[in-house]
Amino acid sequence: MSAIETKKANCKNCYKCLRNCPVKAIKFTSGQAEIMPDLCIACGTCVQVCPQGAQQAESQLKTVQRMAERGEKLVASLAPSFYGAFKVDDPMKVVGALKKLGFAKVCETAVGAAIASDEMARVAMEGKMDNIISTCCPAVNDLIEKHYPELVQYLAPVVSPMVAHGRYIKKHDPEAKVVFVGPCFAKIEEARDVRVDDAIDAVLTFQDLEEWMKKANLTLASVEPAPLDSENAGLARMYPTNAGVLHNVKARGLTGWQLQHIEGPDACFEMIKALKQGDLHKVFIEMNMCVGSCMGGPARMEERPSRFSAGMKVRDYGRDAEVEVPKIDHAGINVSKVFVDRTKPVKLPTEEEIRAILRSIGKESKADELNCGSCGYPTCRDKAIAVFQGKAELSMCLPHMFQIAQSTSNVVLDNSPNIILVVDEDLKITELNAAGQKIFGISRAEALSKYLYELFDPRDFEFVLESYETILSKPLTIDEYNLTVEQTLVYLPNQHGVMGILRDVSAEKEQQESLYQLRVDTMNMAQKVIDKQMIAAQEIASLLGETTAETKATLTHLKNMIINNGDGRV
Repeated sequence: MSAIETKKANCKNCYKCLRNCPVKAIKFTSGQAEIMPDLCIACGTCVQVCPQGAQQAESQLKTVQRMAERGEKLVASLAPSFYGAFKVDDPMKVVGALKKLGFAKVCETAVGAAIASDEMARVAMEGKMDNIISTCCPAVNDLIEKHYPELVQYLAPVVSPMVAHGRYIKKHDPEAKVVFVGPCFAKIEEARDVRVDDAIDAVLTFQDLEEWMKKANLTLASVEPAPLDSENAGLARMYPTNAGVLHNVKARGLTGWQLQHIEGPDACFEMIKALKQGDLHKVFIEMNMCVGSCMGGPARMEERPSRFSAGMKVRDYGRDAEVEVPKIDHAGINVSKVFVDRTKPVKLPTEEEIRAILRSIGKESKADELNCGSCGYPTCRDKAIAVFQGKAELSMCLPHMFQIAQSTSNVVLDNSPNIILVVDEDLKITELNAAGQKIFGISRAEALSKYLYELFDPRDFEFVLESYETILSKPLTIDEYNLTVEQTLVYLPNQHGVMGILRDVSAEKEQQESLYQLRVDTMNMAQKVIDKQMIAAQEIASLLGETTAETKATLTHLKNMIINNGDGRV
């Protein structure tokens, strides 16, 4: 399980999360991003950069609120970065706000930092380790355990300040439910690590605290400041600032070691490379994944001071302590931690399998491997390996997909018998296909330098630009080219232009006119035949009329003769 959760979102093939993820712990299935817990180090980068909110940090706010409602004794372990992280005239108002929300005590995590500093300085002065990497940043610890297990030997075998403080609080108050409050997502995952899960009961980020105050109609401006319920931690309050760890181990008398402060993914990877090469010896390294150390943590508030001004404020807060290195009794508290190899075995493709995947996305040779990084992977080979492992999709290669789309588009444009043209909002021609070039008698280059009204009347295109309405199969005669077309015009919102498909119906019109004339001629001929037949019929009828009259007279006379015995009398 990871402290970063994937939510269904409107992913748009931007791969921004993957490009920015330092360990490529995101896979894509059907275009949807998904966190891979076995690889994720919970640094929170994907949460910060995703424009669609597909990646979100787990929130334990509701858990803490239920604990408060049940009347449990909540004790806050407040990260020392609070002193500069909030836009407030008196930072101690943050302590007052936590107590208003139901915390019985608010103690400073810097006390745990002082304990961790004592132990790391002790380990270093034993001289048994070749190099030492501080283990205060859980994202760095995960980075090494999950991705560079050969460097586990350099991790200081010491718990983080959060864990040390949680155990310290619970030793002195067994009923306490310890809630860590700070700017880090990785602390959520660290708190449930089975090696240290006895120390912290829940984690709230500064963002969670801000949300809780809003729901409670509580503002820092309206809260009275309150004192911390813990010892003065001295220089340990500087832990969240640049080289804060180094200041503390040095103040504890550490000598004979080179001290190196590293922050940000790029610097961390560079240091890891140097350690793998065996270039360094007797170097005590403070390594942080966030630029600006904890002052640059991902879970800060929306309205906040810059990390520079905040860092200076926290640094001064630590330097103003009455005692630089306080004597904090942590006897009986387990402050050791064993770090281990947490990598998961993965199957790697053969060279031929890599080449086959590359060929499937148009990478026939080394020259075709652009290594543009648009997919999120640094090289095409890395992308091919990810495809083999089921972490990436072939369609994630944007240059290849663009070539396919362009090729398909060109086939349609070049082989369509219809005129296809596109104009921008000023009616300047931005595309004209081969059929249009042939009919208008101009090249594509010439067309792209012209406006539509230089070819024909653009009023229908103007209508679509103004109304955004589509015109379907509207006839248009272009007298200049002795051309009759049926035009379909579509508004292009992204380009703020219009695409027109003009179907040449000139031949159809001539055919229709010829057919109409044939019908007229046929009708005229039929009418002539009818007229002649009518005349003949009338003549026949006339002749038939005379013959019938004579026959009638003869038969009448014959009938009379028969009735009157042949003399014709009645």
